[in-house]
Amino acid sequence: MSFDKTKAMRSAEKYVAQGKIRSAITEYKAVVDNDPRDISTLNMLGDLHAKSSNRREAVDCYMKVAEHYSTQGFSQKAIAVYNKISRLQPDSIEVSAKLAELYKVKGSLSEARSHYETLADHYEKSGRRIEALSMWKQIALLDPNNTEVCMSLGDSYIREGQRDEAAEAYSEAGARYSRLAKNEEAIRAFHKSLDIKPDDLRTLDGLVKAYSALGRVNKAVGHLEEILENEPYNRDVLYLLIDCHIDSQNVEGAEKAVLRLVEIEPANYPKLLDLVRMYLNTNDLDSATRILSMSSEYLFAGGQGEECRLWINEILERQPDHVAALRLLVRHASWVKEEESYRIALDRLATAANTAGQPEEERFALAQLVVIRPFEKKYSERLAELKEQYGYSDDDVDTELLKAEFEPEFVEPEHTMVDAEIVGSDFDMVPADSIEPDTMVERNGHFETAVAETEVSNKNEANNTVQAAQPEPQASLSSEEKLVKEVESIAFYIENEYFDLASRAITELEAEFGQRPEIDVLKRKLDGQNVEIVPEMPSAPASVSFGIEEMRQEFGLTESEPPSDEDYETKYHTAVAYQEMGLTDEAIRIYQEAINIIRPNDGTRRFFQCANLIGHCFVETGQPTFAVTWFKRALETVDLTSNERLGLWYELASALEMDGDHDEARQYFEKVYAEDVDFRDVASKLRAEVVAH
Repeated sequence: MSFDKTKAMRSAEKYVAQGKIRSAITEYKAVVDNDPRDISTLNMLGDLHAKSSNRREAVDCYMKVAEHYSTQGFSQKAIAVYNKISRLQPDSIEVSAKLAELYKVKGSLSEARSHYETLADHYEKSGRRIEALSMWKQIALLDPNNTEVCMSLGDSYIREGQRDEAAEAYSEAGARYSRLAKNEEAIRAFHKSLDIKPDDLRTLDGLVKAYSALGRVNKAVGHLEEILENEPYNRDVLYLLIDCHIDSQNVEGAEKAVLRLVEIEPANYPKLLDLVRMYLNTNDLDSATRILSMSSEYLFAGGQGEECRLWINEILERQPDHVAALRLLVRHASWVKEEESYRIALDRLATAANTAGQPEEERFALAQLVVIRPFEKKYSERLAELKEQYGYSDDDVDTELLKAEFEPEFVEPEHTMVDAEIVGSDFDMVPADSIEPDTMVERNGHFETAVAETEVSNKNEANNTVQAAQPEPQASLSSEEKLVKEVESIAFYIENEYFDLASRAITELEAEFGQRPEIDVLKRKLDGQNVEIVPEMPSAPASVSFGIEEMRQEFGLTESEPPSDEDYETKYHTAVAYQEMGLTDEAIRIYQEAINIIRPNDGTRRFFQCANLIGHCFVETGQPTFAVTWFKRALETVDLTSNERLGLWYELASALEMDGDHDEARQYFEKVYAEDVDFRDVASKLRAEVVAH
């Protein structure tokens, strides 16, 4: 026979009206047994048990009701029910713990504090000091302006041997002192934390800011440099040191730190541009250009040639005849293969170098101009003057390279022909001043070869002769273009003393193109620096176009087999470089290769860092589902710090929110809020989630 709920409810209500409480309890209990989800009836059943002094039965009913409301996010209703239980069981630790958390989530901090204090007193009386300290930590988190409680908490943790928790408490105290502009107290608190955990990044950052606020930047710098003496490859500390120098406008110190950082990890080259800006702010154009020269190859490799041009233009706007900046402008025009821009830049460089008395730079510009503009006498004549004055050799520039790069179109003589020997030697690329006077005539401002018409009786026959005499090209046009750019890059490496990188690049270039004069020139330049070229055969020839592998070579990042810790570092830093350059899909692929080499329990932060960055990459590409997977994998890392765990929970909640899973997102936001109400904007995030859903 099926249960008639409606009949049972009517009977219960009648019994209540008649004051027959036990009979009503029997009917309501039958309803609840047949429909456990009827929370309202369960709550009424608890009230009837309370009236009948059946405390244990009443508490059992209320606990089920309160747990339901709490799980469903109805905090106020849950609080009301737990308060009913508290009146029946005033000393219930379980109820106090539930109420403390619910009041905290609701934002009723004084009520939450009261319950946490009850819990702390209970644990202290029971000799459970660690649990008591945990409650005092929650009390400290409830009141962000109460700094002394954090210091006391740190001292208590020290007495209990909980050093990591003590360091965290002192660091929090320092942060609170800083917010109150009590920087001296903040410095003392930060130092107490650093005595326990010397390399904690959050604490170091707070210490640097506190010193800066007091105008004692040198103290902060000294502390960071002490750390770097023991940990020279600590990138995070280097970043802090750089920011410290930048904030204090110490350009010399900033430059040393930035160069050190880029040497450790080339992907940090954007920091070089911060130096350029600092030098421009002080109007030190020479230093700005010098640093821009260092970063230019990284910018070109990363497809940021336009950004490089903007920096060059800013320097030239301030000093239009700045020789070093004009040399960079020539380099940019060569890279983007704009022949007219290249010619204009060379002409400006030649003029500025002449005015500045820099014959080497003037000769460099004129040597290029003579090749791409062989019929303009002013260039060849001035170059001849420089050669005579300074004794320069004739090997100014490789004409074949420039021809392959820009393919200038030269006017062919209309009424004359040259013999097979002259044409076969690429006469149109020979500087005008190297041709014998009796073979040249001037027509309309251009030089042409004068040959008697009687020497050639048939035009077609002459053309056939010319074609037969011309040598076959050694490589396709695209290969020549690549050779030109590679030679320029290697020359840049040598000029800036990147000898190891230049040596490796020369070996790879020779393996691909064979013996070439321009490669021999590079070798001689490198030999002049007493640097030995060590043969290193590539696994496969580099592609003709500029692709991923070439970019990795530009950054000095290569892979080796089998996988190892060193292999992980290479892959990880390569992926970081791709991510910074906006190549997110490629970054994800390399990150995933890197993370397959390591384990969550290897005692390092590598798995955490790598999985976290993969999650961020998927967020950037609008794929939150995959981001959630990787943020959860990052949580597998053994011995996560409190800040790392909070950060992952927050990122996981944000990704879930982006993916439309608001229930789970709210749960993670609540976990963050429960441990640190001031963490980022978690409070507003949680309020928005509760209001919206």
